[in-house]
Amino acid sequence: MKILVFGTGAIGSVMTHYLCKAGNDVTVIARSTFNELSKNGLVIRHYLQKKTTVDHPKVRREADDKHYDIVFSVMQGQQQLAVLPVLASLNTSLIVLVGNNLETGKCEEMLGNKHHLYGFQDSAGHREKGVTIAGRLPVTNLTVGGLHGAPSFPDAEKLRIAFNVKGYKITPVDNMYAYYMYHLAELMPYCYLCYHLDCDLKRAKRSQIRMIMTATKECFDYLKSRNIPVTPVGEDAYYDGGIRKVMMQTLYSVMSKTVLGRLMVSDHCKNGIMEMKYLDEKFEEYKRENPGAQMPTWDSMRKWAIPAFETEK
Repeated sequence: MKILVFGTGAIGSVMTHYLCKAGNDVTVIARSTFNELSKNGLVIRHYLQKKTTVDHPKVRREADDKHYDIVFSVMQGQQQLAVLPVLASLNTSLIVLVGNNLETGKCEEMLGNKHHLYGFQDSAGHREKGVTIAGRLPVTNLTVGGLHGAPSFPDAEKLRIAFNVKGYKITPVDNMYAYYMYHLAELMPYCYLCYHLDCDLKRAKRSQIRMIMTATKECFDYLKSRNIPVTPVGEDAYYDGGIRKVMMQTLYSVMSKTVLGRLMVSDHCKNGIMEMKYLDEKFEEYKRENPGAQMPTWDSMRKWAIPAFETEK
């Protein structure tokens, strides 16, 4: 397949690696990284796997008018809207917007009739001296779907063929709008704590981990009060009590004390303050416009991040 990827940050780099590994004809759009990618290739240090890979996709500064089977736009939330006019002009039968997205309404409007899906890839990391430092599990997962509907069978098959390689999985869902909202509910309290601890999660106390759990449950209850269905189905069971809650709280505690938490949370918070600020502001705007269940613990934790957000003007 001929595939075009916008975005060569930590998430886009890992995606591009798997697309190349699967044998696709891959082109990446890179501006600030154009020279280093052209010279050295796409270098990724897979931190937990203790290995380094080098791929050689085609590198361009701007998109062209060639036909691409799939175009992926892998951007931080606050960056996605800016590239939509370019995406809308491309010669492709499928666009996939990958990343946190709280402005899906504007995306729908700007892409018009252009066929597109939304996705989220569960890897993290940052770029450092021309190398992507990637944090990922043994299998990298791309959750993908329409805004309020599952991907069609042809689209799902096209994605599975593009990622027909060991170590990558496609998970279709029928409501990516809900997925983004519930992902935010789990992400932001952890990030608020991270900024409170100067991005050193090893300092996290048990009481603070419990606050993460409480704040996330508050947000889940708020989203339910807005009639947004829990996505993935059953995710709320990890915050309602019982053995699943114990499991989730243990996971948060383990992540906080290990390199997994640094790679998946604190490094991203440290290097992506603009995105975290964007997500925070957009969700606060949503809450003001859509009153629902109260979130006192969430609101208290949010204050911890304000000094970090104020440094990003």
